[in-house]
Amino acid sequence: MTLFTLDVGQNTVHIFDADAKNGEGIFYPKLPEEDLLELNIPNLKRGDCLVIEDAHLRERVEGGRSVAHAFTYNQLIKLFDNALKLGITIKLFPQKKTPAARTLAGYDNSLKKKNSQFMEKYGISTDEADVRSIALFLKKNPEAFRRLKTFMPQKEEDYRKENEHVFEYIQEANEDINIARTQGYGFDDWYNFDDAPHRFIENQKYELCDRLMGDGIFNLDQDNEFTGEELMKSIGLSYKKRGTGLNKIDKVNRLYTLVSSILRSEPNEDVEDDSLKDLRLRGFPPNHKYYGKKMFPNWKFIKANYFALKPFHMKGGVAASNYKQHMRPALSNFEGKLLPLNITDEMYSEFKSERSKADRMMRQIWRVLYQMIVKDGLR
Repeated sequence: MTLFTLDVGQNTVHIFDADAKNGEGIFYPKLPEEDLLELNIPNLKRGDCLVIEDAHLRERVEGGRSVAHAFTYNQLIKLFDNALKLGITIKLFPQKKTPAARTLAGYDNSLKKKNSQFMEKYGISTDEADVRSIALFLKKNPEAFRRLKTFMPQKEEDYRKENEHVFEYIQEANEDINIARTQGYGFDDWYNFDDAPHRFIENQKYELCDRLMGDGIFNLDQDNEFTGEELMKSIGLSYKKRGTGLNKIDKVNRLYTLVSSILRSEPNEDVEDDSLKDLRLRGFPPNHKYYGKKMFPNWKFIKANYFALKPFHMKGGVAASNYKQHMRPALSNFEGKLLPLNITDEMYSEFKSERSKADRMMRQIWRVLYQMIVKDGLR
């Protein structure tokens, strides 16, 4: 299989044959879009794979805002049919990962929209840098390649209908957390603010600490990866050195964000089941067996949409920002929020390891909160 990476812009297609010239690659700039639709690509043969950013193979609709959507639905069908007929696999790369791929390849992201300066510095265009970066990223990360979505044409209207329940879920969480954020999450005495997550933290913080330490009803395994003190510290909880009691909660946005993934600020007015009224619920897409119902989501859904921890996540909300931009970097031993330019393979491996470690710590705390709130009904 030969890997081809592609970029689309200004009615042209830029193609990189990643395996040509013994792996050095060949770049084909500014080919007509029709060449992609017809798969008229130099050296392309049955069994090869094309990789293109996800946004470029979304339907372009009249009046649509995204210039990244390059093709009509009929054109996408044409591309799909031709790929099927010629035995070509088309995979979708999450465009939100392209800046990271660019950095890992050694290119300065601050010059992305300054092509003349970029060419002066690197001797290639930003378009060429993008397709080379994606190819290099996928060759170095086979697992990332395996996780790529396979291209399947879809009407934009259908896409929005299928994902409307996710948009609503994220928007609802944004509204709840934004209100709390502007008023200190209920922990700033200047504001007269109180809501369900704040009340839970105030009422159950000692019970939470007991459970995180393994002394409560919900005992963690003895060979747990993290100590109770580490789990407490990660969400701003600590015991006083002298006497009994807890210190003032540090960085309240961390604990509030985790609790708010389970507990809504105020009860759901449209939910009749008393056991679900206080919880952050999800809807379902059309044709799903639970369409029209609201249910508490599983961890996979919360991880992907509330915390936006998946490659093809939609625009992350406030909760995702609180975790990915603040809590996760703080829990990591890797310095800085962003990948440094010219990062080595060893450093990147360490970065991913530290990020995964932070995610496991957050997941463990979430499990305890889930047990307390959903299973034990504590408020």
